[in-house]
Amino acid sequence: MAETIKLTRADLMKSFWRYIWFFQCGWNYERMQSVGYAYAILPILKKTRPDPEDFKEAFITNLNFFNTNPVVGAPLIIGAHIALEEVGASLETTEGLKVGLMGPLAGVGDTLLWALYNSIIFAIGASMALQGNAFGPILAMLLVFFPYLAVRYWQFTWAYKQGTNLIHALGSGAISRITELATLIGMVVIGGFAPSIVRLAIKYTYSTTTTVNGEAATTTVPIQSLLDAILPYMLPVLVVGLAYWLLKKGWSPIRVILVLVVLGFVGGAIGLF
Repeated sequence: MAETIKLTRADLMKSFWRYIWFFQCGWNYERMQSVGYAYAILPILKKTRPDPEDFKEAFITNLNFFNTNPVVGAPLIIGAHIALEEVGASLETTEGLKVGLMGPLAGVGDTLLWALYNSIIFAIGASMALQGNAFGPILAMLLVFFPYLAVRYWQFTWAYKQGTNLIHALGSGAISRITELATLIGMVVIGGFAPSIVRLAIKYTYSTTTTVNGEAATTTVPIQSLLDAILPYMLPVLVVGLAYWLLKKGWSPIRVILVLVVLGFVGGAIGLF
């Protein structure tokens, strides 16, 4: 183990802001986020590994394959990595940290952000936009930028303070429990947004003519009003259910979308929808 070198807050912030602005730069299919990761950790390596050969080896090692969620996962790993560098941990230790955490944290981050948080805020923004409210897209952008920045900073600093205790803090099946809970909540919330996003109504009306006191009277009953009396938003829920059923049957999202497009086009052409 190398000599312990105390890092300053300026060192930490230099690494943090490099991660914020450049982490996804240099992304490639061979090593994914390795270039961004190496660039973020570079100021730390220059200070903790003053020996030129040691620095060169560490820099090349940190260009190895790396891929995790860029918002929930990456800042946590970088913060913990910096803590290990500060106490003089070996390259095998820091690489073990990265490899051991990037997979599980990718699962947590993808579930919490892409499946849950993003789906909710963009559904809200889209719903507001569909109603003609220009603040919808603006709200979605604000709810991405500022919360993402806060979450990233908290992870980075928390992981740095935790250091080697991070593995124990994330152990005991906590990651899998968080993922399952987030998935459940996400599905419930997105299901609640389905009626406001999926717009579908029956245009067909039922007409009947009866004779009352010798005079003909025509009664027109919109089919959609009858369906709403039975169950409001019945058709949007059925469309979402159909899409979900097809996906569970192994259909690709593209095929499901094509089926819905064909149904909508045919139904609109014959005057049903």
